Amino acid sequence: MTILIVTDIFGHTEHVKRFANSLGRDVKVLSPYVEEPTNVTEAECYQLFLAQCGHQRFAEKVVAAIDTLNPKLIIGFSAGGAAAWVALSEFSSVNSVEHLIAFYPSQLRNHLQHKPNCDVSIFFAQVEPHFDVEPVIDALRCKKGVSCVRTRYLHGFMNKLSTNFDSYAYSHYQYFCQREGRVSSTPVLAEPVTL
Repeated sequence: MTILIVTDIFGHTEHVKRFANSLGRDVKVLSPYVEEPTNVTEAECYQLFLAQCGHQRFAEKVVAAIDTLNPKLIIGFSAGGAAAWVALSEFSSVNSVEHLIAFYPSQLRNHLQHKPNCDVSIFFAQVEPHFDVEPVIDALRCKKGVSCVRTRYLHGFMNKLSTNFDSYAYSHYQYFCQREGRVSSTPVLAEPVTL
């Protein structure tokens, strides 16, 4: 089974590579960048993301990756989770994806009118600085096949480059992703996707 990881604004980092490799055999990683940023702050990284890719273009890259790779599972982080939601909702009417797992996809709040044609598990941060999480969860709960969890962690808890990284949460949700991906006992190196 092909698994597609759609990164956050930090792109295809060493930490993402290790996470991807823990998931098993056929894992691909999609970053918003052609050339990965290095030695940048989170604020600089976000400005770079907006300048080089942006939310809509990232969703289009996800559509292209789905069409090329035919993944069964997509795991998206932050901007990547929101891009996957948009790609699966607005652009892809028929696709191979059976399940989307999205971690703290804050931009999803701007796309509540849509719903992907697959099962969706969303893990929200406890709080977000730019919006109230609870009304977003309430709007999503009524959608068939969508499961929402408001975690006790902050935005970035799965990313070692984030000040909000939480090692316990990372281990817990890494195991969840491994289980959902029906991980092989023989991991191989994950490959980046260039689109």
